[in-house]
Amino acid sequence: MDLPAEYEEQIKSYCERYDATPTHVLGTGTQGTVLTARSPRQPWMFAVKFHRREIAYNREVGVYLRLQDLEVTDVCGHDVPLLLTYDDELHTIEMTIVSPPFCLDFGGAYLDKPPDYSPEVWRDWREEKEKDFDGKWPEVEKILDEFRWMGIHIADVNPGNIRF
Repeated sequence: MDLPAEYEEQIKSYCERYDATPTHVLGTGTQGTVLTARSPRQPWMFAVKFHRREIAYNREVGVYLRLQDLEVTDVCGHDVPLLLTYDDELHTIEMTIVSPPFCLDFGGAYLDKPPDYSPEVWRDWREEKEKDFDGKWPEVEKILDEFRWMGIHIADVNPGNIRF
């Protein structure tokens, strides 16, 4: 398996610490990379996100802890990964693997208050997202409203993160 070079040391440290074996890359984005893994600690395969930046890691852990506290497993019929464990030193998050429909990738989310964007930026953001989701935008808005009700404000909204 070809591991992303910039994460090699982080992945190696994680595997040694958690007795895990990565199986394949699920995806790589602006916040980090996600691998599937196996470990004698878990009876099933799981996902591990390796974060590039501490701020995104902290946001994502905060969202997962909020979802865990509220016992949320899905939002408007879209599964959300369940937090298994996280490591503040390695900036890794273990979570369950979900299949569509799902909502995931909370590294760009904000807890309890939305990002401080100007009205123009919000207008442009909304126009872009309406195009990205085509006719599904009204359903996406309901999902985002449900997250906001929980105090989670998602800024990184795209068809890869909210899938139907």
